[in-house]
Amino acid sequence: MSSLAPIVIECPTCGEKYLLSRNLPSKNAIFFSDGFFIDEENWRTPRLIGCATCELGFYSENGKIVAEPDWDDFQKYWSHLKKAEAPSASALILELRAKRKMDLKQEKIIRQELWYSVSHTEMGQKLITQNPRFQAFCVDNLNRLENLFSEDNSNELLLKAELNRELGNFEKCINLLNSEKSSLSGRICEAASNKSDQIFQI
Repeated sequence: MSSLAPIVIECPTCGEKYLLSRNLPSKNAIFFSDGFFIDEENWRTPRLIGCATCELGFYSENGKIVAEPDWDDFQKYWSHLKKAEAPSASALILELRAKRKMDLKQEKIIRQELWYSVSHTEMGQKLITQNPRFQAFCVDNLNRLENLFSEDNSNELLLKAELNRELGNFEKCINLLNSEKSSLSGRICEAASNKSDQIFQI
């Protein structure tokens, strides 16, 4: 195989082990306007990993790498492990409500994973359509995350513009991307010009 076998990472609190893909997205990956992607082969590694035995989980950079196997060893010893996934939307909201001490980097990670969890999971979509309080919290989350993203960082600028589009701030979205020339920025501006606030596949 030309691709690399997944890395095995361990939760620093409880020792639970998970699999991280170490390959770029495959040709079958599905990308979205908010930066999220779905790929069964080389799945997205969340920056905050949900843990089955811990209250919230752990940041991927804090996990301990316990194995970087080749495919033979992976099939023998590690293939039974779960892929790393983000915590549920409910767990992320509880973390934000607890108002524990966190730096801006940590807050940004949690809020971005909540954005993705709501937009790209069945449970998140169910909650936001059926629970007004959950919906209001998620809108507040998007507004706070938009404030955290910097216009001086090109990657964050695209996300900031996309958040404004999803919040219905179409003119601000377009203005933020005035100097951007990428195909994605063009697609986001086009959607904003059409007053569309829906995430779209690219």
